[in-house]
Amino acid sequence: MGNHKAFTLLLIFFQALIIGLTNIAAKQAAMEIDPFVISFFRYLLGTAALGLIVLLRKVPLHIDISDFKMLFLLMLLGQLFNQVLFAQALRYTVPSHPPMIYALTPIVIIFIDIARKAESASKQIIAASLLSLFGVFVVLGDSIWIFNREIMFGDALVFLAMICWSFYTAYSKNYVHKYGSLQLALILIILASIVYAPWGIYRFVQADLQTVTWKAWLSIAFLGIFSSGMSYLNYFAILRRIDPSRTGLIISTHPPATIFFSVLLGFEVLKWNLIAGSLLIILALWIARKKSLSRIRTPEI
Repeated sequence: MGNHKAFTLLLIFFQALIIGLTNIAAKQAAMEIDPFVISFFRYLLGTAALGLIVLLRKVPLHIDISDFKMLFLLMLLGQLFNQVLFAQALRYTVPSHPPMIYALTPIVIIFIDIARKAESASKQIIAASLLSLFGVFVVLGDSIWIFNREIMFGDALVFLAMICWSFYTAYSKNYVHKYGSLQLALILIILASIVYAPWGIYRFVQADLQTVTWKAWLSIAFLGIFSSGMSYLNYFAILRRIDPSRTGLIISTHPPATIFFSVLLGFEVLKWNLIAGSLLIILALWIARKKSLSRIRTPEI
């Protein structure tokens, strides 16, 4: 069991690293490239990366017809709406805000579970979620107080993306166990690539890419291979081991990781509210940690 916990913690650390750099890469790319084109590249590179892994591992790919409607809905929520809204938002907001807003995922999932009469979360998880929520508002309050309309608009788009991600997380768990992390991730990104292709190709043809710098192209490569490919695979691997509401709390390690990279690379200046908000979220993680890790399952990707 100790090795299982260590393996899961390693997956969580890897996810935090990917997402922390994803927010930086997305901001860099959005400064130079049409966000719709960014999403188009993400789908292509993500499909190629996961497809190569499937070929090398010789994993059979199949879909039960009875599951198609639900898988299509999950694709719309997690792969299409979530990614497109996120790509658009990074044109307006700063890198540290998206992971803070995504830290609200467990609270939304709790309400989803209540609405569908699933197992309710413990008082411990609810308390940790509320503390995490307070930490988010400590960070975002600075933009609200000075009424920065551009950042607030970007944050609103991220909030909508977070709602989509919450439903995606809450309803995907059964399919992760049925199809496996790798197969489900590839199925959903292939569906998203097919649906998005007509609009993506149109925006790609219209875009002027001659002045794009190597930083933006490197960001696109990272977003496609890691953010759209490996992060979904890794996320499903975590979801196999931890209940959705607890997964949301665990991956709230993303805000501190993003703030670290954002300050390190000069996108933001370290302020008291960023530090205070991150500490509150870390405290929420500490409260939820024992309950979260007590239900870890055997590692399998």
